[in-house]
Formats: sequence, structure tokens, C-alpha cells
Amino acid sequence: MSQKLNTPKGTRDFSSFELKKREYLLNILKNCFKTFNFQEIQTPSFENLSTLTGKYGNEEDNLIFKILSSGEKIKKADTKALEENKLIKFSNSLSDKALRYDLTVPLSRFVSQNLNNLSFPFKRFQTQLVWRAERPQRGRYREFLQCDVDIIGESNYLNEVECIKVYNTVFKRLAMPQVNLRINNRQILEGISKLMNLDSVNKIASILDKTDKIGVEGVINELKKKNFSESAINQLIFFLDLNGTNQEKINKLRSKFNSNKISTDGVDLVEKIINTSLKSNLNNINLSFDLSLARGLSYYTGTIIEVSSPDEFNIGSIGGGGRYDDLVQKNNPRLSGFGISFGFDRIYLILDELNLFPADLDSSKSFLFLNFGLKKFDNLLLYIDQLRENNIRCELYPSDIKIKKQMDYANQRGIDYVVIIGEEELNENIFKLKDMSSGKESSFNLNNIVSKLENLS
Repeated sequence: MSQKLNTPKGTRDFSSFELKKREYLLNILKNCFKTFNFQEIQTPSFENLSTLTGKYGNEEDNLIFKILSSGEKIKKADTKALEENKLIKFSNSLSDKALRYDLTVPLSRFVSQNLNNLSFPFKRFQTQLVWRAERPQRGRYREFLQCDVDIIGESNYLNEVECIKVYNTVFKRLAMPQVNLRINNRQILEGISKLMNLDSVNKIASILDKTDKIGVEGVINELKKKNFSESAINQLIFFLDLNGTNQEKINKLRSKFNSNKISTDGVDLVEKIINTSLKSNLNNINLSFDLSLARGLSYYTGTIIEVSSPDEFNIGSIGGGGRYDDLVQKNNPRLSGFGISFGFDRIYLILDELNLFPADLDSSKSFLFLNFGLKKFDNLLLYIDQLRENNIRCELYPSDIKIKKQMDYANQRGIDYVVIIGEEELNENIFKLKDMSSGKESSFNLNNIVSKLENLS
């Protein structure tokens, strides 16, 4: 019994029709990025392992797909580490390269290598595959297309505003329902942790970031399990219970942090970003200040944003980003970075469920020449060559089987027109054209085949 063939877990095949929809979505993204004057770059699918590791913490490092060394390099494996059960050390000795985990770290490396050839601020976009050894679920895969825009240069709040506008423009062009964009700032979170008498914001980050899933009560229970003091918990509750408009939240925070300049600077920055962004018509974005947003604190140094799906969808995040000064500054202390990412596959699912993909993704018509086993076969091929030179999509059925089977093929492929040129048609210098949607059949002068089919396509 032969083994059943499957795609690796977390990967997919795409049919021709699915690819057309993906291409449609990707083109809208790319055209939008170009509208904002971002420049496209590409980087290799794999990087040196040393480039990728240590940027996002040990947890993310474990999600990197490493490439096994080959040839003589495999002999350098650290077998002693294996004997001592130091599996990560042993694994790293087997490999010095890995598939890219994201597009931001390769960007940092690219900027560092091309420092003298770039103009700053450097506005780049990139749409390439990345790989993560995560648990697959709806809208999450191990191989997926990541679509990023980043601005490298001076640390300026207008970069955040620009990226928020990019989100709004993309979703508007896709005709998507309003999405929710939450914004926060690391400095504010650090101020909260200081009021809780914590030495690191990371001690509450993971719990805080689950607020939208488990609620305030759930957060309180998590803190109690981790033996947080009652006073610390009460301090956090104050922030989680903040309500009102964005401006009302900002005013309450400013009075709370009046003695903490770092945190008040963070509040001021959020205020600038929100107020400046809202001067534009953000008709596809509900922009809200959310103190529970605490994602990516192992690498985000300032502003944090996250985009969630429209309210009627329970699909989670469809985009996000933040300021990551340290990531770039490790290579160059003069540069600051801010970037966002689009959840391509989840956006695709939303568009598909809402039937927002155009009904006709490819407006050009296709033609199938039926095969009658003609003696003047070469003449038929010449007509086809002429049509293709004029960018007309056409093909000849490869064998002279029963016409019904050839017509069935045309229907299965979604062919628009069937071209009929048999011995009789050649003798009369005509060709017949059958419209596969209506079934209507018409005759035309064979000398006009190129112009006729060009008008139809």
C-alpha cells in the first residue's frame, strides 16, 4: 500500500483560482505602499543563524526553522552538548543558517550593509514568505506571506501617523468593514509597572496583553496566582478601568504620571499620534488608546499598535507593529525604526467570507481551438502564434479526440470562447466562434481572426 502524500503541517497548495485572489490582494497592498512612496526590496529566504537569533527572546528563537549544515560542516556538530542534554546548543552546532522568521531582522541587516547607499528616511516595503514553527490554526500557518512597511531614520511621531494612514488606505481600497486599531506606548507601560513597584514591565506584559480575551477579572486572578500584592493589583485595576474618549484617558493618565517624565512623554506621544491621525478621514479605522496592549515588549521600544478584524469576525489580529529602535541601533546608533505588518492570510479570509473579491478577477478572455486532426495543421498553429503575439490567451487542444470531450475540457477550464476551424471552415475561409456562456455560435472571415478575437479579449 502506497503512502498517502500530504503537504507538511502548516503549509498549503494554491489552485489557479486562489492564486488570482491572492494576486488581487497583493497588488492592492503593493500599489498602496507605492502610493505612500515606499520602496520595494527583497532579501534571501534564509539568513545566518547569528543574524536571526537573540532578537525576540528565547521563545521566538525556538520557532525558527534551522537549516541543517551539509558536507564537512556536519562533522563540527557539538556531540558533547548532546551528551549533556544541552539540546539547543547541540541544535545550533548542526546549523549556521536558518529560514527567516520575519522581515524586520533581515531589514536591519540590509540597512547595516547598505548604509552608504541609502537615503534616509528609508521607506521600504517587502512582501515575501517567512517561516515559523508555530501551532497552525485558522489564519495562521508555518509558511506564510508577510507584507511589511517600515520607516528607518529619525524617531518622529509622523512615521506612526503615516503607517496608520497606510492601514486605512489599504482597508478602504479593499472595501472592508471598519477595523479596530489599538495604540499604546512602552513608556506608559513602564510607568504602570513602576507604580506597581515592579523592576520590569515584562513581569506584567504577557498577563496584560490577554485582557481582551480573559477580561479584567481574569487578569486579576492571574496576578493573584503569581502572588502580586494587593496594592500592585489595585494600581493596575485603575489603568484597566480607564474609560471615556481617547482624550479623557490621556488626561487621566497625565495627571497620574505627573512625576514620571518618561511616562508622560509616552502619553504626549500617543496624544500627538491620535490627534494628528484623526485629522485625516480614517473612515475604515476605529482608532483607540488601549492600555492593555502590551505585545512585543521584548523588542518594541516605544509606540505599539495592533489591528484586529472587524467586529463580526473572531479571527484575532490582522496587523500590527511598533517602534523598534534597539533592533536597528545594534547595527547603527543613529537610526530609529518604525514598522507595521499586514496579516495577509487573515485579511484574505475576511475578503473571501464577505465576497469582497471581484467576480471577474481576470477580465481578459480565453480561447480554445478545437482539434480536428487537420492535414493543414501548421496553418492553425500560425493563427495561434499571431494571437499570442497580440497577448490573446489561447491554446489548441493537443489531440483530436471526440469534440464532446474537448468541449467538456473547455467548460472545466472556464474557457470563454471555443474556436472552430475544420476542413469545411478552411475551404470557406471562415472560422466559427462559440460563446461558452451563452452557447451562441457565429461565423467570421478567417482573415480577420486576430482583430476579432482581440476586440473580444
